[in-house]
Amino acid sequence: MDVKDKILKVAREEFVRLGYRNVRTDELSQKIGISKRTLYEHFRTKEELFEAIIDLELEKIKSFVENIIEYVEQNPQANLIEEINKIWQLNADSAIEFTREFFDDMQKYTPHLWDKIYQFRQKVIEKNFVRIFKTGVDMGFFRSDVNIEVLFHMHLTLVQNLVTPSMIMRLQASPKEIVETILNVMFRGVLTDSARQQYSDFCKKLCSINFQES
Repeated sequence: MDVKDKILKVAREEFVRLGYRNVRTDELSQKIGISKRTLYEHFRTKEELFEAIIDLELEKIKSFVENIIEYVEQNPQANLIEEINKIWQLNADSAIEFTREFFDDMQKYTPHLWDKIYQFRQKVIEKNFVRIFKTGVDMGFFRSDVNIEVLFHMHLTLVQNLVTPSMIMRLQASPKEIVETILNVMFRGVLTDSARQQYSDFCKKLCSINFQES
């Protein structure tokens, strides 16, 4: 791993853990094992470093989602339930790692990056979610009477508002348990009758795998 990659890796961990405001470049350079001067040779400011990390995250999500969509569109026999579950799970995992507090901090101190993420959700994530859901409707997996845009924002809002430290304590549930409940209820609600059995079989298979791993 070269110096720049190491900077990005460690800085990402610190920004996620502490938020933008509480990361100090002198402490960060010490944690990486480089001088502050070397850090600034790669990134002129803390904000520039933070933006580089955000850009990498957005590109990773974009690539992940588009690869799934291309796979489904090119493989009529693909298990759409498994594939779209991966997309919802990615969104859930992101909400667990990048908490509401993290985004509140970003919105306050780097509003232009918050706007970039908002535009990304609108132009990339929602667009692709709608695209794959419509494919599911055509394949008979999802109900055609569901407003896809409403479904997307309902899921996003639930995850963002329930996977927070205060709600985790109140509900006495882990982030994973909260997210799985949201996904399970929402997924069952949008499936056609014929697809619901396939989803039930998928859940049993998933539970069996998780049990064996534990």
